Amino acid sequence: MAEQNLEKLIGRFHPRRTYKSGEVTVEVDGVFVRVDEETRIENGRVFVPIEDFLQDSAIIRSARVSTGRDTLAINEKAAGLIGSLYKDSHVTPFEGGAMFRLRVEAPINIAQPFFQLPGSHNEFSGRYSVIDGEFSMPEHIQKNPEASEIFLEAGEDSKEVYKKFLDASMAKEQARFAVLFSFFTKFYWTVSLRHLLEICALEENKFAPRGFWDTRDRIFKKILEDWTPWAYDKFLEFPKVYKTRWAEEEADEEADDGIFTELVENIGSFRLDNCLADEKLMRRGVKTGPSPKRGFGHSILNFSLHYPIFVHRQWVRHRYGAWSELPVDFDGVVNGFDFYVPKYFREQIGKTMSYHYEDMERGKNTEMKTALLDLISRSIGRYWRMRQLGFSMADSAACLPYVFRIEALWSPNVEGLMNFFSLRCDSHAQWEIRQFAKRIYLLFARLYPWANEIFLKHINYGTIETDET
Repeated sequence: MAEQNLEKLIGRFHPRRTYKSGEVTVEVDGVFVRVDEETRIENGRVFVPIEDFLQDSAIIRSARVSTGRDTLAINEKAAGLIGSLYKDSHVTPFEGGAMFRLRVEAPINIAQPFFQLPGSHNEFSGRYSVIDGEFSMPEHIQKNPEASEIFLEAGEDSKEVYKKFLDASMAKEQARFAVLFSFFTKFYWTVSLRHLLEICALEENKFAPRGFWDTRDRIFKKILEDWTPWAYDKFLEFPKVYKTRWAEEEADEEADDGIFTELVENIGSFRLDNCLADEKLMRRGVKTGPSPKRGFGHSILNFSLHYPIFVHRQWVRHRYGAWSELPVDFDGVVNGFDFYVPKYFREQIGKTMSYHYEDMERGKNTEMKTALLDLISRSIGRYWRMRQLGFSMADSAACLPYVFRIEALWSPNVEGLMNFFSLRCDSHAQWEIRQFAKRIYLLFARLYPWANEIFLKHINYGTIETDET
């Protein structure tokens, strides 16, 4: 019976590598594989039995260990166990038992929501590499001749200015300011089966773009069907819906004034809304093992941030804390000219990972600043042309360069802040995000003098550069 069930499961197991929907491509780069002492190795090559490669059987092994059994049996009871686990929301076997490493290539506006999803993310960086290739043009834009012409015009304009910046030896981290909010990014996303199932059960809402939901429905679900056919069966048999649309109507509450708002150069601003500044609690908490740093997790700070989109994309990689990227009112951005234009452009000198930067000489700096301002002005014109054609703010924003400002909420604990300061106060961090980190660090040092002393002596692994050091 076990052999028959294994053959049935193998017959439905279709470990495809590449999935594509619209402008999004997802590759299955790796999965959880069991390797035991009997694994066959010949001439340096490892041969993994297919039952150790199946993701459904990994769920079963993770579940049965709780009863003292670690079995490879593939039978009707095993399939029933997966159903019982899923139906009754016993989620850890789906989390630790099956993992996917996915390589995602998608337009940046569709990729954005991924970074608010569980898992580990490692993304291509425009700080170190040239952003090349075409810009996104969704099918509904292509079907409109006037709109597609606007998109093509915007793309050529952006490429020309971007090349001008690179030819002037401008730092890549600044040259990308000319790139439109429709470039393609690529990243690795390591995510558990549990979280894929939960994402597929989310009620669709207006806060994520249409392309994200299409990717979810046409790719994520197909990955589940191909790689975990038994779990996918139970996903269909016991449908779950995690409601989300209530937030569209019931959570529109104005923010209060907070403690203060602090401007950061001409880049943006932040506000500390509230915090728990109890060092006594942290002094008690660090007396734990194996990592005393966990004790710093008992004090939380809540920030409101207003900053350029490229700063957000670096900042959101600090996942030790809660993030909420707020909806962007692009009409308001355009009407208020809420774009970042640096006072000084920097030249990038040196090799990858060992760059140093020097301010451009005054005449060259003025030329580059004018080029960016002119690009923004032309992009605003295209934005309004798209809006007059009846397209949404999100569609029209694809014609805007990557320097508009957005708003977000960030709630890190002190342990997360220490990681943030180690990386972002460091001289290797991009100048714009470093200015935020320096200001927030000074606030942290005043609120938590004992924690700051411990941080500087024992925990910091960067170089703290502030106005006071």
